[in-house]
Amino acid sequence: MRRSLLALAAAIALLPTAGCVVVEREVPGGAGQPAPPAGAPPAETPAARTDEGERQMERVVFDRVNAERAERGIPPVEWDDQLAELARQWSREMAATQDLRHQDLRAVLEGGQVGGYTSLGENIFSSTGQVPAGTLHAGWMRSEDHRGNVLEPAWDRLGVGVHCADDGSVWAAQEFGQTTGSDRPAFTDDLPSEEPVVHPEDDGPTCSG
Repeated sequence: MRRSLLALAAAIALLPTAGCVVVEREVPGGAGQPAPPAGAPPAETPAARTDEGERQMERVVFDRVNAERAERGIPPVEWDDQLAELARQWSREMAATQDLRHQDLRAVLEGGQVGGYTSLGENIFSSTGQVPAGTLHAGWMRSEDHRGNVLEPAWDRLGVGVHCADDGSVWAAQEFGQTTGSDRPAFTDDLPSEEPVVHPEDDGPTCSG
């Protein structure tokens, strides 16, 4: 599967159905904007608010991505606020339509929803009931195509968005990016092996914090 200068997207649905879809889209080489500044991931213990559980889950998923990359000698990704907002909006959209699907990443780039990127990749998730942050991460790591995004050396930014719907379902997206002028290596065609998974546990915060 060719991944150079392509945005890789993978989807996983849990409870009760599971599946994976890979979508590749060519993206323009060079967005014409400088790389955005890196942001700060959500606080580990945010002030009490209605979305506290969602932000805590996002932080755990982000930290576990970098733990997996460190275990394999892959440079970490930095948090990006643009990508996090894109992920949150898409998670809310999937929940509103009850449809686990990918957004058009090419349109995102060309439409100016985010700036300073040459490539984007996406992992998405849904669960019919509340699950801890570890379930999202472990599910993505146990699937080849999702793991390919998590462990892709070419990505240098990541935003995570979790939405806890009123019906108890959980929707989430990871948006990976390669910034303009990035010195990361070229995209690889190799899919990383499953083991070792640093964090296989179904633990961590839930929608309720």
